Amino acid sequence: MLTTSSFPSRLLIGGCRRKCLSILKALRDNHLDLPGNPVTSYIMKTLLLYECEKHPRELEWDESAIGDRINGILLQLISCLQCKRCPHYFLPNLDLFRGRSPSGLENAAKQVLFVRNFEGKQVSQIHFDFQTWRLTRELLTNSRAFEKL
Repeated sequence: MLTTSSFPSRLLIGGCRRKCLSILKALRDNHLDLPGNPVTSYIMKTLLLYECEKHPRELEWDESAIGDRINGILLQLISCLQCKRCPHYFLPNLDLFRGRSPSGLENAAKQVLFVRNFEGKQVSQIHFDFQTWRLTRELLTNSRAFEKL
């Protein structure tokens, strides 16, 4: 029997879906941890599920397409933040932004736009090699990482 907590995990099997979620969570933790917590890990997972629905073929979740998928999710996130509405994947009438401050959502939209266009490059133009990502993540999150090199 599937529960609502295990069903999303089953949808993320195959391709680079889990890797994509890991990258999104790292982006959220390192660049979108804003006052009022407008962008939660659950919201990232929800938007990933919507992206899975938009791109159902395995080919669309290949390593070479991960930048496109992340770019699509960040665009969705910007749109949701600007509209001040993020529908729950399984209960679309439930707004995941309910109770959040409008100004906090606007600030988050600006921050996501900045992250998406980091250094003038769109995320889709960046090739996410998983080993490079792990090293980068280690360097960003561990102040003693340089000592290990």
